Amino acid sequence: MKKQVYPLALISLMLTHQSNGQIFNNLNFDFTEYAFTNGAISGSNSYNIIDDSTGAELTSDNGDLDDLTISINTTIPSNASGAVASAQIASTGLRSNHGFSKTFASTYATGASNNPGTLIKQTIRLSFANHLSIQNFVTDFTSLNTRGITWEHTELAYLKKDGSYFTPQPFVGTYSQWQAANAGSPAAEQDSPSQGWWIAGSTGTTTGVGSNMTVSGTNGSKERFTNTNGNSLMDYNDVGLAAGTEIGGFEWTVYLYDNRGQNNNQTNWTATQNYFEITGTVPEPSSSLLLCFGSLLLITKRSRS
Repeated sequence: MKKQVYPLALISLMLTHQSNGQIFNNLNFDFTEYAFTNGAISGSNSYNIIDDSTGAELTSDNGDLDDLTISINTTIPSNASGAVASAQIASTGLRSNHGFSKTFASTYATGASNNPGTLIKQTIRLSFANHLSIQNFVTDFTSLNTRGITWEHTELAYLKKDGSYFTPQPFVGTYSQWQAANAGSPAAEQDSPSQGWWIAGSTGTTTGVGSNMTVSGTNGSKERFTNTNGNSLMDYNDVGLAAGTEIGGFEWTVYLYDNRGQNNNQTNWTATQNYFEITGTVPEPSSSLLLCFGSLLLITKRSRS
């Protein structure tokens, strides 16, 4: 029999026709779900948390595609003995642990000056798989900018679908640089400087910088974001993103600058992402697409017999 030939346009239509997919609204994850295990976390780790066929939150692994990757990137100074940083999944959420675990005198070589500015940095990135379309991301934190004898601040960023920033990363710099940049408006230390970004960076958390002994000031913004939502949660309108904007993920970076004086003791910190909530869709092939393929294969088989 003569082989059946199909118009290219018809084949293209069958290949590209898709339904709108499964919609999910306000799926809430607090890191106690089955996919997450309490304990230390490093490198990149992927998790299957959504049923791709229904859009529902999974309670056990169903074997479909992983939906979320958590990546940890940590920088610890080599010239500061006892400088430590780690990440973990804990009962309260996704946590960064960071600090200078020794006294100032034991941290540096003899003769080190006050306010050395040594930096511990840890970036935690949540990336969503390409098969998901995320149109809203809400989250909350604890202790992003807490008072103490060293300066802890955190920079938070929503990410485009391709993982890039919506606007360039703002420059914060050291304690002294950030304080000087916002001398006329201390409130600006804790706000959204540009689209997609939020800075939790009050310098009032540490006082006496430059002296032999820094002391705790007052707690900074911590988890208190703007009041645009009527609550303290982080949402699109806190960072100037339009409702429904598709994102590829979310990133938060904790910075701990050692601005202690020579007479200070050790200093240890934690910052925690308590949960996140997502809205979006899981695209899926339509039943008509599967039917077209089935019919195509059947006809082709018959034409060759």
